Amino acid sequence: MNLARLQTPLWDFSLQLYQQPGVESLCLSLQDGWGGDVNILLWLRWLEQEGFLINDTRLRLVQAYIAPWRTEIVEPLRRMRQHIKRHYGTSDRTIEASRQAIKAAELQAEQAVQSRLEKLARTWLGSQRKAPVTPGANLTVYARALHLPDDKVREMLEVLIRT
Repeated sequence: MNLARLQTPLWDFSLQLYQQPGVESLCLSLQDGWGGDVNILLWLRWLEQEGFLINDTRLRLVQAYIAPWRTEIVEPLRRMRQHIKRHYGTSDRTIEASRQAIKAAELQAEQAVQSRLEKLARTWLGSQRKAPVTPGANLTVYARALHLPDDKVREMLEVLIRT
């Protein structure tokens, strides 16, 4: 499936941001080391640019909203893809083709999460006027929820706001 045909403003924003220097490694370190959700992280940054300030309650609501899809679909695909790479490597073309197919399915599942996040945000955005949001304000709410240490919060803000 061609993901370009399925793009939405959040997906476009996420693809662009994720390609910026340091963003991928930061996102993966938050995911692997702190239990962060890359989709929520990118969504929160997008919301800042859309003029929507998140709070702890809405963050918990959105986490619960996407949790079933994340835990039942996205995470098992990720684990399977990582398992294949660790245990079988990437040199066998047929095994690598299978891993790449799983990676494509994982990416489609991630996009489904982002589609849900964007739809939810649009309902929230429709109920308020767009107003400037201090860059990093939403990210700080998430950092608090993840219990990130100060140095990791600084790194997150530096990497995601400078882009």
